[in-house]
Amino acid sequence: MSTYPLVSICIPVYNGAEFIQSLLNTIRQTTYPNLEIIISDDDSKDESLSLLREAHLANSHIFTHSRYGLVPNWNYCLSQAKGKYIKFLFQDDTLEPDCITKMVKMAEQDEQIGLVFSCRHLIYEQPIDIKFVTGMKDLHKHWSKIQSSQSGITLLQDPNFFKPPYNKIGEPTNVLIRREVFERVGLFDPAFKQLADLEMWLRIMVYYKVGFIDETLASFRIHTNQATSKNLGENKIGTLFEIYKVWLKIIFNKTYQTLPAELRQKMKMELVKILLIKGVKSVILLRWDQGRKVRALLKEALGSTPAPSGNK
Repeated sequence: MSTYPLVSICIPVYNGAEFIQSLLNTIRQTTYPNLEIIISDDDSKDESLSLLREAHLANSHIFTHSRYGLVPNWNYCLSQAKGKYIKFLFQDDTLEPDCITKMVKMAEQDEQIGLVFSCRHLIYEQPIDIKFVTGMKDLHKHWSKIQSSQSGITLLQDPNFFKPPYNKIGEPTNVLIRREVFERVGLFDPAFKQLADLEMWLRIMVYYKVGFIDETLASFRIHTNQATSKNLGENKIGTLFEIYKVWLKIIFNKTYQTLPAELRQKMKMELVKILLIKGVKSVILLRWDQGRKVRALLKEALGSTPAPSGNK
C-alpha cells in the first residue's frame, strides 16, 4: 500500500487484568503504522485500568464510565473511533503482527467491501465443553463456497446459511470493518447478548461485499470466565431463542427490506421450518413458559404478529 489509512483498534475492557500483558504485547507487535487505540473500561473492579494506564501506549485514548454491559461498551468504543477502519481487539484475544496490514490491504482494493474476515485460531484450556469448541473451529469452511471477495447477498443466499454453525464469519477480533458501515446500518443491537456480532455481520451483508483472507490472523480465547462461555453455559435455551430472534429480525426489520423479495420469502420459509422441526419438537422438554416463547416465535414467523422493527 502506498498510503496507510487510520485504523481504530477498539478495545472494550472489563475485569481483564490477567490478560492485559498479552493484550499489550499484541498491540506493540502490530506492524501497521497508522493506528489509534480506543480503550473503553466498563467499570472494572480489578487492576485492568491501572495496568493499561501504566503502559503508556502511543496514540491511545482511555475512556472510563459506569457499567454499560458487553454490547453497549462495544458501541461506546465505536462512538469514540475516528479511523477509516475499525479493528476490534478483545482483552483476552490476540492478533498476528501483520493482521491489520493484510486486512486493510484487502479492504482498500474495493470500496464496496464493508467487512473483511480471516481464519482464526482457538485458544482454550480445560475444563471446556470440547463439543462446543469443535463446532467453533474453521468457521469459513461451513460456507458452501467462499471467495476472497463476494457480495454479502451471495452469502445470504448460500445453501448452508441456515445450517449451524450460524456465525460463519467469527468474532469481532477476526474482523475488520469500514467505519462508514455503521453510519448506514447502525450500531450493534444490545437486544442480543450472545449473537450481536452475527446479527451485525448479516446487516452488513445486505449492503456490502465481504472480503476473506485465507490465513490465520487472529486468535480467539475460550475460557470459563468470558461472556461467551457464561451465556452458553447458564442459558442455552436463551441462546437458542436468540438465533430465532436473528431470523425474525431479517424477516421483519426495515434494514432487510431491500433484500430481494424471493430471498426474504425463502428465509421466512426456512425459519418456519426450523421452528417447526426444532423449536416445537423441543417444547416437550421445556417448561411451559419457554414453550410459549417458541410458539410465539412461530406465530411471528408465519406473519400473524409482525415483530417491531427495533434497532437498525
